[in-house]
Amino acid sequence: MPERLFEDFKYFDYKFPEPQYLGAKYVMLDWIRQFIPKDVKSALDAFGGSQSVSFLFKQLGFQTITNDFLNFNYQIGKALIENLSGKLTEDDLIILFQKSPTKSDFTLIENLFTGIFFEKEQAFFLDNFRANIPLLESDYKKALAFTVMFRSITRKITMGHFAHTQALSYASNPERIRRNRSLVRPVKDIFCELLPLYNNAVFDNSQQNISHHKNILELLPEIRNVDLVYFDPPYCNSHADYQSFYHLLETYTEYWKDKEFINGINRYEPQRYSGFDKKSVAIESFEKLFALAEGIPYWLISYNDRSYPAIDVFEQILKKHREVQIETRTYRNGRGGKGSVAGSREILFVCSPKTNISLANCKITMRPFEYWQKLHQSEALGEFNTNRSGLLWLKIKSILRKDLIKDFVASSRCRVSETGLNAQFKELYNLLSGDIETAHSLLDDYTRKISSSQIASVNEQKLSSELYKLKTFDWGGDYQNSLDKYLVSRYIKVDNPSYDNLVAKFVTEINPAVQGYVLNSWYNYWSSVLIENIFKSHSAVLPTIGKIKNVDFFVNDMPFDLKVTYLPAEYIKQKRKEKGLPVELTFLKAQAKALEISYNKDAKPGDVHYEITEKMKDRGDDSSKNVLTRLQTETLSILQDAQQQPKMLAKWLYENQGEMRFGAENRLFLVLVDTGNFADSWKLKRNIDLLKPLVVSYLDDFKNQNIKDLELSFSFKGKPNPFNVLTDIIFIVK
Repeated sequence: MPERLFEDFKYFDYKFPEPQYLGAKYVMLDWIRQFIPKDVKSALDAFGGSQSVSFLFKQLGFQTITNDFLNFNYQIGKALIENLSGKLTEDDLIILFQKSPTKSDFTLIENLFTGIFFEKEQAFFLDNFRANIPLLESDYKKALAFTVMFRSITRKITMGHFAHTQALSYASNPERIRRNRSLVRPVKDIFCELLPLYNNAVFDNSQQNISHHKNILELLPEIRNVDLVYFDPPYCNSHADYQSFYHLLETYTEYWKDKEFINGINRYEPQRYSGFDKKSVAIESFEKLFALAEGIPYWLISYNDRSYPAIDVFEQILKKHREVQIETRTYRNGRGGKGSVAGSREILFVCSPKTNISLANCKITMRPFEYWQKLHQSEALGEFNTNRSGLLWLKIKSILRKDLIKDFVASSRCRVSETGLNAQFKELYNLLSGDIETAHSLLDDYTRKISSSQIASVNEQKLSSELYKLKTFDWGGDYQNSLDKYLVSRYIKVDNPSYDNLVAKFVTEINPAVQGYVLNSWYNYWSSVLIENIFKSHSAVLPTIGKIKNVDFFVNDMPFDLKVTYLPAEYIKQKRKEKGLPVELTFLKAQAKALEISYNKDAKPGDVHYEITEKMKDRGDDSSKNVLTRLQTETLSILQDAQQQPKMLAKWLYENQGEMRFGAENRLFLVLVDTGNFADSWKLKRNIDLLKPLVVSYLDDFKNQNIKDLELSFSFKGKPNPFNVLTDIIFIVK
């Protein structure tokens, strides 16, 4: 028999004590084990629960990392996975069962659960036992004491969970007692009976195993060098509320003094946030989960045919990241919970890395590297839209960063001899362009993998909340480029953007003269990140993951730069003139004079406009209202014309861009308009509920676009030749 086979069974004399836990995979272990790749040496159990799968990994000799966001499950992992030798002795039992010197501080179980789950005597015992756990000599012994007690409690309580109020009623029912004597046995007796099973389950597999207590979305960015991850998330829509089922065990572990306890079962409130147990956030959480797990080659995911999202939807989410094989097993008998009733199917998604494509036969392209380089530098970008080798050049440029190039070369099994970044760029282009479509596929897969991780690192809801803290939008002046760069690097493009932290620095670091500039720059930068992530999360979009001039992303393989703007005041002014309407400020001044509204005639035009309109709003009489309504109606008419003929506005935007920031690249313009108050249009940059559905709808329909409808020719002062681009406008109108 091969040596490896003996190694596989080396630790299988150690038995996992059978759990009584809804959703536990104890009975599925032999089935799951079939799909563990042979070359795995380390594994992460992301939702550890009862720890039965982690225990299997430990038996297989893997370096095992287990995690659960509930403390009581973490304690089980510490006792049976991380712990290599610590067992409870007779001396330890004397400590645990003695009358505690601090018992007066431990009355929580008696106060909360007497008359619901326990008689007073048993509740008193549990509190006393809990008071003595900290007296044990090691964290592993403490964890083991917790673990055996958890199992003792679930054995004593009918159905093994705490989401009902029938425990004492069932414990007085002779028929139920006949079937389960533990209902009337003292907890201490059950503990002593179970302890040998748990002591015998402690073993050393010659690995440095660890148990974590975190939300998995927080832990995954810290995980390195793991071969396999096993995901057993709550089965949303299928009894996923484990905190209600096992609240008593979590309360016993945490022993809270500051929680509210609610309902007939005295469950703690508020519950810990999972992200996987509610339909409203489940899909978003899975997207983040899988993006963060990109660095782990193999994934096994337990699921159920009654869960949300549906199996086919879940499969499509997974296929963005991995090759997916679906295995099923039908429950012949129910095991408690809607997800494991007789006849339901347990699903196992077996996920492996997407197959690398060999590039051994690559040849040098007909179009030399320098050809595309020259076109890019001269702003002659039109040919990139229709030429696959030009598009390849852009995609390679989008990963042109030392760490990205190194990672891509390693993952794609390319061989490059150059060491300088620009030289590697040319070498990679020459290598990949011999097989254009294979190369595109390889680059697209790599780019999506890295981009998914980047997108997942941004907490959309938290960032949106930070942006909503800005109440006014006032630049306060113009600043030189050197100052601009200093402020941006120090205060704006920072990790973990916080409005409150930024404002706090106004007191000690930021001069009042530039505070408005800093706040507005911070808002513009982070709202742009929020908006770009909406685009980059769409399946039709391939993001650029490194900085590349003129391209933010590719939509159906067409390069675009994203520009977020408002309906420009100068554009409105020009269109008013074309329509034969008076200049808006001139009209306002005339109406102010007729209505005897005074204003500061020496103020700047913008301030005059603001003063008159605000005073008209404050007056609120019919005459003032008519003036403001007329201006709003005229502006809305200009907006409607632009929506019907977007190329008209797009051309104006190209031809009236700043000379210092001139660009002739393809652009998607996102034009934000608050028709209730045009001056408040800046607020729409953080309005995810408005932005996301409109952007997603546009991208969903992009494949039906006629390329001719996107073509635009424009001229620019000082430039001798016209420019040809692809462009479109997405109007976000409130």
